[in-house]
Amino acid sequence: MSSSEPTPDRPSVFFDEKGRRRKVFGVIGIPIAIVTTVLFAFFVVSVLVNPFLPQIKLKPLSVLPERQDTALAIPDKPAAPRDPVLRRETEKVKQAKKDRLERKRERVAAKEMEKAARPAAAAGPTVPGKPLSVGFYVNWDDSSFASLKQNIDSLDWVVPEWIRLSGDADNPLALDIDDKALDFIQSEKPDMPVLPLLQNYKNEQWNSDLLRKTIATEDSRQKLIASLLSTIDRFHFGGITVDIEEVPKDLQPALFLFVSELHTAFQVKHLVLAQAVPFDNPDWNYRSYAAVTDYVMLMAYDQHWSTGEAGPVAGQDWFADSLKRRMAELPPEKTIVCFGNYGYNWGAKGKEAETVSVQEALLAAKDSLDSPSEIKFDPDSKNPYFTYTEDDGVFHSVWFLDAVTAYNEIKAARPYNVAGLALWRLGSEDPSLWTVFGSKIDEVSPSQLDAIKYGYEVTFEGTGEILQVKAEPQDGARDLKFEAADGLISSETYKQIPSSYVIRRTGDKPGEIALTFDDGPDPVWTPKILDVLKKEGVKATFFIVGENGEENPEILKRIVAEGHTIGNHSFTHANLAEVPNRVALLELNTTQRLIESLTGRSTRLFRAPYFGDAEPRTPDEMEPTARAQDLGYISVGLHLDPDDWKLINDDGTPHTAEEITDQVFAAAAITTPEERGSIVLLHDAGGDRSATVAALPGIIEGLRAKGYKFTTVADLAGLSEDQVMPPVQQDQSAYAKADSYVFYSIAVAAWLMKWIFLIGIILGIGRMVIIGVLAFAQFLRSRRREHERFGVGYEPFVSVIVPAYNEEKVVCQTISSLLESDYPALEIIVVDDGSTDATFKVATDAFPDEPRLRIITKENGGKAAALNLGWRQAKGEIIIALDADTLFTPTTVSELAHRFKDERIGAVAGNAKVGNRLNLVTKWQALEYVTSQNFDRRAFASLNCITVVPGSVGAWRRSALEGTGGFSSDTLAEDQDLTIQVRKLGFLIGYEENAIGYTEAPATLRELAKQRFRWSFGTLQCMWKHKNALLNPRFGTLGFIAMPNVWIFQVLFPLISPLMDLMFIWSLVAAVMNHFEHQQEYAHSSSNLNNILFYYALFLAVDWLGALAAFLMEKKEQKKLLWWLAVQRFGYRQVMYWVMVKSVYMAIKGVVVGWGKLERKATVEAASP
Repeated sequence: MSSSEPTPDRPSVFFDEKGRRRKVFGVIGIPIAIVTTVLFAFFVVSVLVNPFLPQIKLKPLSVLPERQDTALAIPDKPAAPRDPVLRRETEKVKQAKKDRLERKRERVAAKEMEKAARPAAAAGPTVPGKPLSVGFYVNWDDSSFASLKQNIDSLDWVVPEWIRLSGDADNPLALDIDDKALDFIQSEKPDMPVLPLLQNYKNEQWNSDLLRKTIATEDSRQKLIASLLSTIDRFHFGGITVDIEEVPKDLQPALFLFVSELHTAFQVKHLVLAQAVPFDNPDWNYRSYAAVTDYVMLMAYDQHWSTGEAGPVAGQDWFADSLKRRMAELPPEKTIVCFGNYGYNWGAKGKEAETVSVQEALLAAKDSLDSPSEIKFDPDSKNPYFTYTEDDGVFHSVWFLDAVTAYNEIKAARPYNVAGLALWRLGSEDPSLWTVFGSKIDEVSPSQLDAIKYGYEVTFEGTGEILQVKAEPQDGARDLKFEAADGLISSETYKQIPSSYVIRRTGDKPGEIALTFDDGPDPVWTPKILDVLKKEGVKATFFIVGENGEENPEILKRIVAEGHTIGNHSFTHANLAEVPNRVALLELNTTQRLIESLTGRSTRLFRAPYFGDAEPRTPDEMEPTARAQDLGYISVGLHLDPDDWKLINDDGTPHTAEEITDQVFAAAAITTPEERGSIVLLHDAGGDRSATVAALPGIIEGLRAKGYKFTTVADLAGLSEDQVMPPVQQDQSAYAKADSYVFYSIAVAAWLMKWIFLIGIILGIGRMVIIGVLAFAQFLRSRRREHERFGVGYEPFVSVIVPAYNEEKVVCQTISSLLESDYPALEIIVVDDGSTDATFKVATDAFPDEPRLRIITKENGGKAAALNLGWRQAKGEIIIALDADTLFTPTTVSELAHRFKDERIGAVAGNAKVGNRLNLVTKWQALEYVTSQNFDRRAFASLNCITVVPGSVGAWRRSALEGTGGFSSDTLAEDQDLTIQVRKLGFLIGYEENAIGYTEAPATLRELAKQRFRWSFGTLQCMWKHKNALLNPRFGTLGFIAMPNVWIFQVLFPLISPLMDLMFIWSLVAAVMNHFEHQQEYAHSSSNLNNILFYYALFLAVDWLGALAAFLMEKKEQKKLLWWLAVQRFGYRQVMYWVMVKSVYMAIKGVVVGWGKLERKATVEAASP
């Protein structure tokens, strides 16, 4: 029942007629809001406006002579002793027999090769289609990974150099898996097959003896096949590409037999077997190998190679003629043509040519030629080349393959409808190649080759680990001419040579060492490292992660106070090469502002996350350095990296302090100018750094003993400490001051949120456990009462009061349900509270001659006034106050009345259920009534501290009503107010689960929010009205359990629960962001996320178990509602947050709050749910 507006007989709780409360809060709140807004505005501006850091030009340092006394002798590992192998005579006989059988198998294999080489029947026409696009990948060139990352969407297969023959009979494979590349492929394109090369390459040469040892016998072949299958299964490869080269003629049968047996084993597991073969070698029986493989990969390059005479790497005429011969004997559907994109630089006679990438070839041309046009295009071979003579008189001839040669070769191969085309190799290619190869192969526009993209490598000048960008990338250009007859490119003229980043290195001071620490500060490890440095008298540079500095400001201040230097390592340790430029600037600026606000100094030193080396190897890695330099930063690299971030070695053993120390010593002992270093990289955060802390004293003492001198990064750069960490300028001090307040507030808020979350979860779990135990105790008492038939036969006269305001749709149904009651001593009084609809007429017309029914009408005065009028005119000893939208079962009145046999009982709460389970919103409420309202009443009945006897189903002893004066209109929760008053008089408040009332719940979120606002505001009013009961011993469990429960879990928790949800969601979002922004090498501890996930999951589990217990205690309740629990809890928290905030706001505002009439739909059925 709802009334249009309460007409209180006394001022409603929180009503502030003169508005004093609102004025007081305004006086306090407005200045706080203004200050907060100004500080936040300063903060936003400060991080959006780049801090002013004037550029400093670093002077190159003269190279100091190498110090022999600093060289660290690394002892060779002693060779393992070899025991003599003793054989019995019988074993010799067995071996001889095996040899004879093996020779027989080889003869059979040779016959099979001969048979397979016979001309086959002409194959049907090949259906033209898009060929496979394949890329070869190598570990030893960072550019290969850069190319893979940039072009993976254009590839169908990747063929990496990852597997070699080891020569070990027990472990025939030597693996060199690039985890970074494999993880990238499997995360970005998980369905793309990876087919690693199996090679007989060892000690930088093709090894036929190794091959003979591995495939000569059946046992060795089967071991090799078993090892390959195991490796494929372990790494989820799609198959293998056999790349066995320089095979002696006598080993061809054994190789064929191995490939045939491998193919048979692969077919069972649906794996792909490809074989890379020479393009034009008479010793290879191409047709035979095609018969026992899925694909033959023709390596169509090295017409001239590094140990031969200078000439075209793959002339177009040679390519076309050789391909014609091959395709005469190979099925097109099994043929993949491999084309090259690299070159050779032939120099002094007798010396092997240097293999160069396209970019290296063009860089040599740029450095040695007067004009790009001096790069010639040989009209016969259609290969580019150039020559030059060095200052020492050595003549060089450079031939290479680029995107133009690839275009011509692809155009020559496509008419054969080959199965695929493969690039040797990723990272060495002309980047413009991807406009005519890969996913765009059917969209070829030769004009796209006019522009030459810069490559994947970075050019360096000088030595040292302090970096400055000297030149940024520039694209190149060329002119092309085409042959009218076949469409091939007949002429290529370079107009501008592309160039990548040019990096100037400085800071090379042999014999001097600077310690640097990344990722801190950490509250555990950084102080211990500072203690060691202080004891040893060594100054270091700490490249901080901003969010760690925000959480540990005192440690950051200590670093500066003890004379160490701070550098910028981004705010969240994001991979700055992979985030938008604006995000990268925010990462740097926010960290800079944090440093300024805490120390009064800025920093010029920067190290990009995931740097991992003294210099970035690819343009992608170079971008953070270029961005930072534009802001005035100096990028600091490193050469002495002991990988102390690793907790576990590759072999699974712990990464120890001794290993860290030895690796630093070994790196420091390198004396070659290109590789020697002065900067040590260690970590003071990001995981367990106990090994680093343990290693640090030994590193310092050991290096000093070897003659090294400890210095600072600033000294290596030729700068003073004030230059690398200048005081904040006067015009920036306002920003720094405002930022300090904001960062402090953020840190405090984060700390509070974490503890609120944990305390809230712990309290929630504890409450659920206690409520569950108490509810079960009440459940057992109920069973005992049923067994004893308590109250049966006790039949006091009962009056049911039904207040009704505009209830014409539901009032008759409610009256009918009451008239169907099995209780004999009953009267029904309907009080029409001045309805503006036909409530009174509908009720009187429907029941004109019902003796148990009285219908009274009055002027509108509110629900409390209607109830008071009704019970005062009633005859009953027991009064039931029933909302007009609720239906009783025939036994409900009886179940309520029987409980009053106990004279201590002042009121009994019944079992309210949602009767209109029509949609998601009403099903949520049905779930809530069972798992929260009724479950709580069960529990609190055990302690006699129920705080609400609901208007939907509840009964009162008349003497209790008379003792309290009845229902009060000064709150919107008159039933809760009366319940607390009755309890304060000393009565017991009972709960009867068998007294069921089906109520009509709001069917939309808007109506639900309106109802719950009334409930929440009424609860606030009741708690404030009865604040004298809180923690008052006089009222026992009401004051010490029920009232604190309401304040904490019904008032405070709804206000803070969204913060808990926000923290949980943010933790998940941060984890996802870390997954995309951060690489695996970043070992930042996920313990905080793990804790949050653990406690949140534990809370959900306990909550679900509690809900299950509640349902098990309810007779005939729909258990399937439990599936909605997690969604219902989350959705309800958002609604309750809104209504509780609104309730608190309205309480502060002090205005009269109306009831908020809900429109009835008459959708309740008095039946079991």
